[in-house]
Amino acid sequence: MKKTILILTLVIKSAIGFTQTDSNSGNKFELKGKIINEISLPPGCGYNVWGTVIEFEIITFSKPEYKSDTIGVVFTCPESYGDNFFQVGKTYIINVIENNQSNFNWNIPNESILKKYELEKKLIVYKAEKKE
Repeated sequence: MKKTILILTLVIKSAIGFTQTDSNSGNKFELKGKIINEISLPPGCGYNVWGTVIEFEIITFSKPEYKSDTIGVVFTCPESYGDNFFQVGKTYIINVIENNQSNFNWNIPNESILKKYELEKKLIVYKAEKKE
């Protein structure tokens, strides 16, 4: 009986100790907005990974402390969204996260746009849907 209790205790402690945690996931937010500026897409991802900053007029944003009417977010490998996905004036529902989830850095040619938004962290898009 003592062996069984000891084995169960060790198994439970091991399971708790080695369970994966999502400590690096960062805060997630939902943004609904309209693209406000022309978009210049970078080269397609391949050996090098590319991203681009796209600016939106905010309709709704789930980060209550953000007070501006516009925001810039980073789309990684934007070519993966297909032809004519990005259109000025169209409405999008976007899910963003505050941490880069990859183990590499993205090449973002227009990253300087983010400076005017004074964000603590870059908002990286992980899901986007265009509303027709």
